[in-house]
Amino acid sequence: MLLLGLVMIVTSACVRAADSERSGGSPVADLTAAPTSVGVTPGVASSGGFQELLEASPTPLPEPTEQVAPPPPLRDRAMRLVRSLADKIGSRPAGTTAERQAAGFLAEELTAMGYAVDVKPFQYAVRAGSGTSQNVVASDPEEERSAPLVVVGAHYDSVPAGPGANDNASGTATMVEVARELAWTPIPDVAVRFVAFGAEEIGLLGSKEYVRDLSDADRRRFTLAMSIDMISVGAQPAFGGSEAWVMEATAHAGAEGYRPANLSSYLRRMSDHASFLDAGLPAIMLHWVDDPQYHTAFDVAENVQSDSLELMGDIAIELVRLAAR
Repeated sequence: MLLLGLVMIVTSACVRAADSERSGGSPVADLTAAPTSVGVTPGVASSGGFQELLEASPTPLPEPTEQVAPPPPLRDRAMRLVRSLADKIGSRPAGTTAERQAAGFLAEELTAMGYAVDVKPFQYAVRAGSGTSQNVVASDPEEERSAPLVVVGAHYDSVPAGPGANDNASGTATMVEVARELAWTPIPDVAVRFVAFGAEEIGLLGSKEYVRDLSDADRRRFTLAMSIDMISVGAQPAFGGSEAWVMEATAHAGAEGYRPANLSSYLRRMSDHASFLDAGLPAIMLHWVDDPQYHTAFDVAENVQSDSLELMGDIAIELVRLAAR
């Protein structure tokens, strides 16, 4: 039995060797073939070794994750617009080519965000003269007509004496950047319109025109108008207007470490919020006290405090959120 077993072992080994030689391999290669694994395809010739196997059936590398840089903070974006209005366009008195140029610039900015923008000219005649100014009105093209209505506004004209960086490129720039924030992250259940008022410096004419044009349906759902005006020079924030909204704004500023002032009486006729208050509509002025250079040639972009733009932008957004039903 031992001799027969040896013969059978030798015979079996010879058969395996012969089979391996017919297939072009060797007994050693056949016995030590690598097991199939991820990235290795069975049946690939092994004459080039393991590297050839990897090249023949590579494992795809994951695509690198695209890093999207966060947008600049509101203060930096608003400062860009302040410089565009005050430095590049300059003084923007009502009815002038510069005021129309500023209106076109603002309309382009708001249109690029996806808003429906309407530049609405109006005629005026005051003691200082007559002419044509315009309001720039931006709204959601899919505005919900039954939602509470909020107007975030700022006048973009200036006096002839200076470039109007604080009065009121600061408020206009902040209003535009609030619009950008809400285009990126809309607040549900509220309709927000952004209005750049013309001809404020000669009698609040743009806001008066806007209020006159409000439909009865819009008046019924009207919740708040904000006038963001001269918000970037001075020692402290100040607010004036409808008491409930002034309390909300001062509370927010106080929570940020500021000592805000309630100047409702002093500010009553100082800005476009007065046009809404006169019509019995709730309104608030966002302001900063005090700027000794306003209405002069020294009202320049270098004086603008960017942190003030950030604070007032945050407060405007918070008031919109509170207005949502």
